[in-house]
Order: sequence, then C-alpha cells, then structure tokens
Amino acid sequence: MKKILLLVFALFITVAVSAQEKKTFEAAVEYAKLDKNEATKVLAIHNERTASIKAIKKQKLDKETEKEKIKAVRQEASKKIKAIIGKEKMKELNAYWKKS
Repeated sequence: MKKILLLVFALFITVAVSAQEKKTFEAAVEYAKLDKNEATKVLAIHNERTASIKAIKKQKLDKETEKEKIKAVRQEASKKIKAIIGKEKMKELNAYWKKS
C-alpha cells in the first residue's frame, strides 16, 4: 500500500513539473509586439548565436575562455537585435525572458 501511495505521489509531482510553462520564441515575439520582418531578422540572429555557441563548446576550451567567448557572442547578438528592433522592444523582449 505504501509503495502504491509513493508511486501515485511521484506521478503527481512529475505531472506538476512537466506542466510548467515553457518559454518559446513565438511567445517572446508576441509579448514584445514584433512585426514579421523584425521577428524573422531576430530569429536569424538567434540561430546564428546558437550555432556560434555550439561551435565554441565543441572547441573544448578551458571554462574561463569558453565563458568569455560565449559572453562576447551573446553581447554581439544583443547589439544586432537592438539595432533592428529598438530600445523599447528590446526591453520588452528581455522582460519576457526574465519573467518567471
């Protein structure tokens, strides 16, 4: 009986954890009120950033060097995105990703 109760409890915990909201790019675009042109350009920059970060991680660098290079890639991507969508929409986009 204890095993059954434990199993049921574990099942409920698993369902609760997996039911948490997952943040998506589409939701971020909607939240920041980007138009299609802006969204397409931002997605391209995002994909470029992701590819660059994966390439850096494949290089098997020491942690500090890897961290610095990834930070530089992220900062450069942020500058490009900000140039496309502007300061206010960038704030909205950042607010979406930071909210819990």
